[in-house]
Amino acid sequence: MIFGDIPWIRSQIIHKIILQKTSKKRSWKFRIFSFILKLCLVGVVILAAIILYYYSVVSSSSLEGENKWAAPAVIYSRPFELTVDQNLKYEQIIKELLFLKYRQVKDPKHSGEYAISSDKTKIVIIRRAFEFPDEKEPIRPILLKFTKGILSAIQSADDLTNIEYIRLEPVLLDRISNNNEEDRLLISISNVPQKVIDTLIAVEDRKFYEHHGINPIAIIRAFVANIKAGRRVQGGSTITQQLVKNYFLNREKSMDRKIKELFMSVIVDARYEKSQILEMYLNEIYLGHGSSDIYGFGLASYYYFGIPVDELTWEQTALLVGMIKGPSYYDPRRHPDRALTRRNLVLKILLDAEKITQNEYEKFIKTPLGIIDSKQNFGSIRLPAYVSLLKDELSTKLGADYLSKYNGLRIFTSLDPQVQVAANSSVEKVVKDLAKRYKKKDLQSAVVVSNWRTSEVLAVVGSSDPAFPGFNRVTKSQRQIGSLVKPAAYLTAFENGWHLGSVVHDAPVTVKLKNGQNWSPKNFDHKFLGWLPLYKGFASSRNVPMVRVGMSFGVDKVIDTLHALGVTSNIEPVPSTLLGSVAMSPYQVNQMYATLATEGFYKPLGAVRSVDVGGNKVIFDRTAILDGKQVVDPRSAYLTIVGMTYVTKIGTARRLTANFPQKIIAGKTGTSNNSNDSWFSGFDENEVVTIWIGNDDNTGTSLTGSSGALLVYEDYLKKRGIQSLTLDVPEGIKQVYFDVNGYIIDDSSCEIDPKTMIKLPVREDMISDAQVHKCSTFIEDLWDRGGDMVNEGIDTIKGWFN
Repeated sequence: MIFGDIPWIRSQIIHKIILQKTSKKRSWKFRIFSFILKLCLVGVVILAAIILYYYSVVSSSSLEGENKWAAPAVIYSRPFELTVDQNLKYEQIIKELLFLKYRQVKDPKHSGEYAISSDKTKIVIIRRAFEFPDEKEPIRPILLKFTKGILSAIQSADDLTNIEYIRLEPVLLDRISNNNEEDRLLISISNVPQKVIDTLIAVEDRKFYEHHGINPIAIIRAFVANIKAGRRVQGGSTITQQLVKNYFLNREKSMDRKIKELFMSVIVDARYEKSQILEMYLNEIYLGHGSSDIYGFGLASYYYFGIPVDELTWEQTALLVGMIKGPSYYDPRRHPDRALTRRNLVLKILLDAEKITQNEYEKFIKTPLGIIDSKQNFGSIRLPAYVSLLKDELSTKLGADYLSKYNGLRIFTSLDPQVQVAANSSVEKVVKDLAKRYKKKDLQSAVVVSNWRTSEVLAVVGSSDPAFPGFNRVTKSQRQIGSLVKPAAYLTAFENGWHLGSVVHDAPVTVKLKNGQNWSPKNFDHKFLGWLPLYKGFASSRNVPMVRVGMSFGVDKVIDTLHALGVTSNIEPVPSTLLGSVAMSPYQVNQMYATLATEGFYKPLGAVRSVDVGGNKVIFDRTAILDGKQVVDPRSAYLTIVGMTYVTKIGTARRLTANFPQKIIAGKTGTSNNSNDSWFSGFDENEVVTIWIGNDDNTGTSLTGSSGALLVYEDYLKKRGIQSLTLDVPEGIKQVYFDVNGYIIDDSSCEIDPKTMIKLPVREDMISDAQVHKCSTFIEDLWDRGGDMVNEGIDTIKGWFN
């Protein structure tokens, strides 16, 4: 049958229609699925691109390098060296411990602690570890013993073995940096105590070691809490996020910045070890504002407590970690109540986290904040003039761009904190009194103290206000030095046949100048004393004798001596140079006197001992380049020093001997025309001190060297102490007697009369026959008497015949 298959055909048609509908339906779903798949692939590509981009940002950042931050240069003092033969006083050691912010306790166990016996005969110190330029020295307990207040023994506190030499770390003085550079002290995670890490994680990021840069649960929890409160009351940022936000991003609050932060936090967490992230965070976090912004725990621990980060206590750590939430709001100096509340909250968190015990918690919350005065951290020793000198020297040694060229410099200087504090105090006290007494309100001062044995600068004061950071008169001010030139002039005289006992006529003298005019110098007291031995003219700083002596061999030779002693400025060869018309800075004067103190061995003054980069590469070492040379005959220099001791015994500085009997000091006062400048420069067994007082406008001060600068030196010695000068007598020096006429007495033929003669050193090679007075021998006397008798007899006989 032709149509017998109609049902089958119908079914086939229906099936086809159903398949077409199903196919259309499947095609629509497939297209949607395909679109979504492609969209996901594009998202993955975009996400990968974003991740790669931010990974490249992180990887190409300075986090990958050694110099993650532009760290300022750090300035250290000299280390405090201890040996028994130094005669160190108990008070000196206690002062140094205070400078170093060591903590006095009953039973010292930790670095930076010390204890004193009840009778003050023993001090136990747990010396800090420190990486000195030459080697790294560990924590070490030492025992110091004293006899009559003087250090008599140094021992290991562990086994009581004797120690010949040990040093305490240098004092951290200051930092210097380029403009707009963030202020921080870089620390290594290896030097960070576990209590700091535990506190930081407990407060800021409890899941730090578990998450991968971000903590979604913390973010959701903070979001909900903030929504409920209607304001931001809780944060969900991890330590890694905070690091990323502070290091890579700005403070803008936007969704875009937050997304960047999340991506980069994951990358940083994948890229670095947890310990590395912690170290970067501890160096990066902002913790307040002082003279500049305070970044990192290394600087903050010094700024608020005056100690290195590895000595922070639990309560100190709690305060610093608590301040992260709001460094200005919880500033312990401006808002101590807020800071205390925040600190105690952090301590409660530590208690709950079982990091401290209940007893410790109760003890800690009763502890005061313990914040040091802002002047007692880096600024506790005021030294702007020293830093100014330091910068000039570093620019010369390392180049003007040394701060941008090198990162993380450690500058070790010769500054002695105890000397600097004594100099600061004396200038403040004495100059203030002088200004009031003489009604000179703008009276200024400058002081340089150096160690003449090492030619190192120990202290510098550049103003009557030692804290003034402006014009540094020590190096920048050029003033007439007056009679400070005379030691150089008399040294030249000793080179040209004069002796300390030679006589010179203190009487009117006129010198014809090159311009045809006459110059008639006067003494300060406008008197003339007749014939004087040279040492008395030297001691009394009389002008006319100086001119007579100097003109006998010429001004040019004196100028040559000045240059040999280290004076670098050009000096006009005029007779008034002999009386100090030449202008010098206090620094130049100190150099000249330091060369005199070494008996003519010149070494350039310097403030920098060594410089290294981050404790590794040494880029400057003074000992490696310092050369010295003998510039004048040591015998002449020795005689000059002897003359200077007469200045302090019987001359213009004799008040020093009156105030310090049995002590030998060599020195010289100086006063310029119209008393515009008051000077003193002198030295004891170790230190050369140069002091200037005057007005910046070069007007009169009414002060002489004796009534002005000498008083500052006297007060300084009372504060600092004095070590009597011992003179090394060079070969070729002989002790002889001089008579009142300036002749050297021949002691082999003459009877010595100490009442009318004085014993003085001379250069043997400069003794001429004409300078020696010889007396008759017994045979000569007998012959003379016999001759006289014969002559008398002849005269008698002649009288008979007459």
